[in-house]
Amino acid sequence: MQKPFAVERKDQILGLIQQKGRVTVDELIKGFKVSGATIRRDLEFLERQGLITRAHGGAISKSRVSLEPNYFEEKQKFLEEKRRIGKKASKLVEEGEVIFLETSTTILEIAKNIKNKTNLTVVTNSLDIAQELHQAEGIDLIMTGGNLRKRIHALMGPLAEVTLSQMRIDKAFMGVSALDIDYGMTTANVEEAQTRKKIIEASNKIIAVTDHSKFGKQNFIFVIPIEKIDIIVTDKGISPQIKKEMERKGVEVIVA
Repeated sequence: MQKPFAVERKDQILGLIQQKGRVTVDELIKGFKVSGATIRRDLEFLERQGLITRAHGGAISKSRVSLEPNYFEEKQKFLEEKRRIGKKASKLVEEGEVIFLETSTTILEIAKNIKNKTNLTVVTNSLDIAQELHQAEGIDLIMTGGNLRKRIHALMGPLAEVTLSQMRIDKAFMGVSALDIDYGMTTANVEEAQTRKKIIEASNKIIAVTDHSKFGKQNFIFVIPIEKIDIIVTDKGISPQIKKEMERKGVEVIVA
């Protein structure tokens, strides 16, 4: 079989990266039977065109790497789906539990659906969720403390992490900015990733809640592999293939 011309090779490399989301230089060397220098030049060219993002030892599809979302813009997206997800996820909250509600526009919908519960302890780092629940008589509300990230109305950083290290939480409801079958849950901010890891360490069960738009995306900082998530609550927009893959990895998928 003839080797493809340079232009064809670049197109094929781009197609492969977009299909898989992430490839290594070694994979491309073997697949195209050219030198590492040639592959690196091809990747440099594709990056200059704004089509991919080069990573250590390979490249990531530009369409798969998302930046930190704007909190106020996120509030306006998939509103009906978020309401259904929040209502469905709230049924997983049982009286007598200690739960964590993370900063998330979807998790705010959970808070709206649990205000009438009693004998419940809610820990949160979200100013919006605290505002939603502060008058709920049957809920003992605890805030983590920490540095205020005004962009997302959330408390983060070392003080929040110290607070979390002293707690045991029954269920943590985690928001999602990007979730990929192979690469797991990721986020765009280092401080946020560290705080989220402390939430996960403190919790017996991890429940991710997200609309379908966050699947198949990657952010810069790794948080948790798919296999460590116990339940994902999402909407009907999830593709059957992604749902099947997640269940194969041992995750219970609940569709609202």
